[in-house]
Amino acid sequence: MREAVSFRVSSKGVIINFNSQKSFEEIKEALLNRIEEAGDFFAGIDLYINQNDCIFSLEEMKELINILEKYKRVDNIYFLNEKSRVKPRTMDTILINRTIRSGQRIKYPANIVVIGDINPGAEVIAGGDILVIGKLRGVVHAGASGSMESQVIALKLQPTQLRIGTIISRSPDDKRFLQPVSPERAYIKDGIIIVEELQLK
Repeated sequence: MREAVSFRVSSKGVIINFNSQKSFEEIKEALLNRIEEAGDFFAGIDLYINQNDCIFSLEEMKELINILEKYKRVDNIYFLNEKSRVKPRTMDTILINRTIRSGQRIKYPANIVVIGDINPGAEVIAGGDILVIGKLRGVVHAGASGSMESQVIALKLQPTQLRIGTIISRSPDDKRFLQPVSPERAYIKDGIIIVEELQLK
């Protein structure tokens, strides 16, 4: 069953998709539950709220805005209403609220959000994107279903091995990659994996 809200990272910021099959109360509760889990991850980032055909009253909109403003140091909040063009399953997100330890393996056909670290010796495989609100130091494979548009985001991106679609990154050898000081994202451009600082304002 799809969650009431799902998160997706884009070049512009973070897109929060609302599930139109869920009630306003379920969406509101899901947003409230994510506040503490998110920590400082959204600091300086624009939030794009995709209502996805959800219809809210003026009072309900005010409640949602009040909740979103509680996310720590969010820059700007924008509301969209774009129906997803992909199959619902690809927008599903599993939330793992713990550290993935050595020897553990997590596999999910859509997006994976980890609130915690991925330790060396751990492996996380996602059909879609991987978002780590913590240190990523294990093996990750985003776009395992074959998607070359998937990406990996982490507060500290220090993977043992990073793979997106069919592309595997070489071992990092620069200090910036080994000791990131800000959130970074990895994605494919021109057939290679690019790692760059997540643009914060």
